[in-house]
Amino acid sequence: MASGVHKSLHEFGITEKRLGHRVSPATLLSCSLVAVFLAMRLWRLTYPALNGDEIFSLLLARSDWHGLMAGAVQDAIHPPLFYVLLKVWTWLGGESLLWLRLFPVAVSLLCLAPFLLLCRRLEISPMARNLALGIAAVHPYAIFFAQETRMYCLLGLGALVSAWYFLRYLDQPSRRNLAWLTLVNLLLVYTHYYGWLIVGLEFVYLMWLRRGIRAFAASMLIIAVLFAPWAWAAGQVLHGRGLQQNLGWLPRPHLGDVTWFFSELAGFAEYPKHARVAAAVVLTLLAVTYRRNREPGMQWLVWLWILPAPLVFLASQWLPQSIWGHRHLIFTLWPFVMVLADSVWRRGWMLRAAVVIAAGIWAGFAIASRNSDDHYLPSDSLTLAILDHEPHNGIHIPLYAVDPYLHYPLWFFMENLKHDQLGPFGPHLDPRRNVSELAAKAAEFEIIKAADLEAAQQSYFWAGYSEPWKQGPTPRQILEKRGCQIGLEVTARSRFQTVIFFPVQCNSNRESTSGPS
Repeated sequence: MASGVHKSLHEFGITEKRLGHRVSPATLLSCSLVAVFLAMRLWRLTYPALNGDEIFSLLLARSDWHGLMAGAVQDAIHPPLFYVLLKVWTWLGGESLLWLRLFPVAVSLLCLAPFLLLCRRLEISPMARNLALGIAAVHPYAIFFAQETRMYCLLGLGALVSAWYFLRYLDQPSRRNLAWLTLVNLLLVYTHYYGWLIVGLEFVYLMWLRRGIRAFAASMLIIAVLFAPWAWAAGQVLHGRGLQQNLGWLPRPHLGDVTWFFSELAGFAEYPKHARVAAAVVLTLLAVTYRRNREPGMQWLVWLWILPAPLVFLASQWLPQSIWGHRHLIFTLWPFVMVLADSVWRRGWMLRAAVVIAAGIWAGFAIASRNSDDHYLPSDSLTLAILDHEPHNGIHIPLYAVDPYLHYPLWFFMENLKHDQLGPFGPHLDPRRNVSELAAKAAEFEIIKAADLEAAQQSYFWAGYSEPWKQGPTPRQILEKRGCQIGLEVTARSRFQTVIFFPVQCNSNRESTSGPS
């Protein structure tokens, strides 16, 4: 037992001498940075409302096991492992907003274990490790997906664990190491289809090194056979409808999208005016300082962070439907910061000091940007505001959301109020004492996804749309042209859009209220 503990501590670079006498400054700094890492992911954790994708995840987790798998198959574009784990998570702790968001936080915290193991195996010095950890701790790209209840945090963890076992297999191509790598990669592809990109890159890398090709090919075959049932079920669904329903919102990327991804990877997406120039400086610094191109382990990390984006870009040009998305490439972040930190720390002390100072300034701005994070609409508080503005006339109230995605979160939060499932509201509902009144109002609403307002012919209803509006007259102008009376507006804003909802009172005579839509 004791020897096992000593061996584990040795893996993390903690010796008996350090434990018995004093802890090194580098280790103390590591502990402090881990605390910052966790604090940044807990800060404002329940501030943003659940977005549409998170809502879909929760609804699948609420289903029974048959319903979960059936729903995941119908979704088709995401394998089911994340949904299975989320169901277990909600079974353990419920579905409060805090508990839901703690799931990705916990997964991101688990990333530290393979990160430290990789640093140890690749002989990344303790201070270089701390530089990488410090960057990851406050990186906006990392924090965003460490707080979103989706599978991207799990993809990042799986990629790191796969990289760790892959390097073990490179150093010692035993059956045991290959078996563990096969298991990890199987879980990886059941987490996200991009897992196949990582597995494919591992195979190509082995071909480039000309070692272990046949054994790894057998490993890939085993994974493919075990993945085949899911691939067949998802393929049956996609054969009938294609990817347009799920991925139609993804345009084909341009070269500017690739450069913007690397700007986000470098940590400058919050400052779009200077992002590409700043990212170019960081990438140039990395290219100039990197010297470990003869070491297979470090070279693999370079492959893992630099190749996926160009490959996905090319695939999106060739495939019938684009598969480009920054969220899918989150697994490149850890390899990037590790290679960057190690490359800088192997140079002279003046460069180290300059980079540490620059990273500290950048970290200050990154932390400040978290205080105004507004990527998603506050759909929960928007729902409550609509209910507060509704006089509660005891009548059926249609609400027409003239937007492809706007109706879904409103429907979800209305339904949660109706059925007394208040956990997903988070702190926005805690101070309210009129929950029963809000639930009664929510029961009156029918949320309708509308392409236009042609169907909105009732004498009283609500309508809402997103700005900027680019389709001619706004819904408000259309209704005013009909002669309808518009009530007080309820608005909500995010970084990318403003939504406007309002009650509408029209003449009940259909002929007199009909008009252009």
